[in-house]
Amino acid sequence: MDEYWTEIEREALKEANSYEEAADIAIAILARMRDLGQPIVQICGPMSTGGLGSLRENMQRFQRAVDIAIAKGITVFNQVAFQEAIIRLSNYKEGSEEYGMDILERFYQRVFEAGYIDAFMFLPGWESSIGTRWEREVGSKLGIEVKEYPIEWLEEGLTHTPSGAPI
Repeated sequence: MDEYWTEIEREALKEANSYEEAADIAIAILARMRDLGQPIVQICGPMSTGGLGSLRENMQRFQRAVDIAIAKGITVFNQVAFQEAIIRLSNYKEGSEEYGMDILERFYQRVFEAGYIDAFMFLPGWESSIGTRWEREVGSKLGIEVKEYPIEWLEEGLTHTPSGAPI
């Protein structure tokens, strides 16, 4: 997962029974990240809707974007680590026409309102995602800085994560 997590948080996320419980874990992690004194950025982009057309492909691209930003020295709140719990809590089904707004309103809004995220970086093609359009609107209202993720970063050919694992 991530260097900011404790083992207790990893286990708690596996057992979380609500979006609110998952959000509380995210907020605790963000509070610890804030202690580093660096701006905290969240990468935003298509996951379950839009983008490359499948959750698996979107998540691979998303994680790659997170890894590149971290390699460039950006302090990133990595929401990818929450996806397994969110999918479990939402009963997500690939290809479903339904979009779970409760994920946004009960998890993400709570996390954003905590005030720890300083900026969003939106991946190219963010407009194709229901959730990412919502993030941009809500984040702007909350005063979170909105930036575009540089497409050239994705094209640079970074082949390894900061930990040395292949991308």
